[in-house]
Amino acid sequence: MNARFAILLLLATTHLLPHSAKGSPVSFRNEIAPILLEHCQTCHGPAEQRGGYRLDTFDFLTRNEDAATPVLTPGNPEKSSLFHLLVTPEADERMPKKAPPLPEALRQKIHQWITQGAQFDGEDRDAPLVEIVPAKNHPPAPHSYAAPLPVTALAFTPDGKKILIGGLREILVRDATTGDLLQRIPNASPRTFDILMHSDGASFITAGGAPGELGEVRQFDLATGRFVRQLAASSDVFLDAEMTPNGKTLVLAGADHSLSVLEMISARRTHRLNAHADVVTGLAMSTDGTRFASVGLDRIAKVYDTATGKLLNTYREHQNALFAIRFLSNDELVTAGKDKSVHAWKHTEVKKSRELGGLGDLFRTVFDGASLYAGGATGKVVQASPDKLTAQRTFEGLSDWIGALAIHPETETLAAGSHDGIVAIWSTKDGALRFKQPAHPTEAPVSK
Repeated sequence: MNARFAILLLLATTHLLPHSAKGSPVSFRNEIAPILLEHCQTCHGPAEQRGGYRLDTFDFLTRNEDAATPVLTPGNPEKSSLFHLLVTPEADERMPKKAPPLPEALRQKIHQWITQGAQFDGEDRDAPLVEIVPAKNHPPAPHSYAAPLPVTALAFTPDGKKILIGGLREILVRDATTGDLLQRIPNASPRTFDILMHSDGASFITAGGAPGELGEVRQFDLATGRFVRQLAASSDVFLDAEMTPNGKTLVLAGADHSLSVLEMISARRTHRLNAHADVVTGLAMSTDGTRFASVGLDRIAKVYDTATGKLLNTYREHQNALFAIRFLSNDELVTAGKDKSVHAWKHTEVKKSRELGGLGDLFRTVFDGASLYAGGATGKVVQASPDKLTAQRTFEGLSDWIGALAIHPETETLAAGSHDGIVAIWSTKDGALRFKQPAHPTEAPVSK
């Protein structure tokens, strides 16, 4: 066969190839997995498996047990039930159920991927889809908020001059003395539940997501607000994050009942711990970084070895859900929650040594090395001595329950955010209220 004849033969037969097989290779990670996450996983994920089928990992997606038609037949979309159920004219069979048909462009993309061999281009076939897809670019935040948004995350900048506030798909930066809005950092998670300053002083980390749908841990440049990278993702929100003092290890608390331990440089997860029987609500790191601790809605506090992830001890003396935990020293901790009291205990003994009660439901605590501060349903922040655990001062000014606390010891400044969208800042030196105002830009004036 001469070269001219071979070229003519190629041109003559090209039209016989399926149209969707042409073009660039389709990426499962970048193109197919996001479709499955948005349109399919709600009914076929870890929480619910309608029809006994789940597809929240590539391994689950490709299992063919008890299937009359294979879920995937690489190279043949027409013999793959995944594709058939997207295009069938039978409304009772077509997926997604009780929803408009998948757009033609997305169906064509899946057809093309299967035709090309249904290849997996991720690293781990067992990894949840939400962990292998590229980080989302979230829509811009509203110019102004139509209704108050609960304040769920606060953090001071290292110099104490600014305070960062979690918003709706954004982080707001305000002057810590005047409350003036200085910057709005975009591309944050739909909701942010914790803001953590990196030990390098140059960046910060957010933990959040969309409840029941997505969890994200993101890193931003502090000076510019630039989104640096996504450190972790999950099928439900992350509620807290703690870092070792050397900045090498990050621990995450998940609403999916899990704890994750990450190596910061690579963002590689070194340990995943199914630690609690319910949502993990709070974390604490020991002063030397060798241990971390967690609390959850299951009323239990647990202490772990940071390097190995090994469980060291469990504290069980609370009678209701827990939300807050702090190390007072490398050995002693305080925990608080809906049983309206703070318990102090040593992780080596795991029995209550002292208690401060009558405070109402408690959701947040901070410790500045000299005093413990606790806030919750009363809208007040109570300052207590760590040695005797006795109340010293009460910071007032908020009228709704407190969902976020932050402390800056060097400038003697305390901040709290409430469920009705108000942020307040006090001096810890004399208890004076510096300012109180809406945390987020609002459409109408809000009385201070």
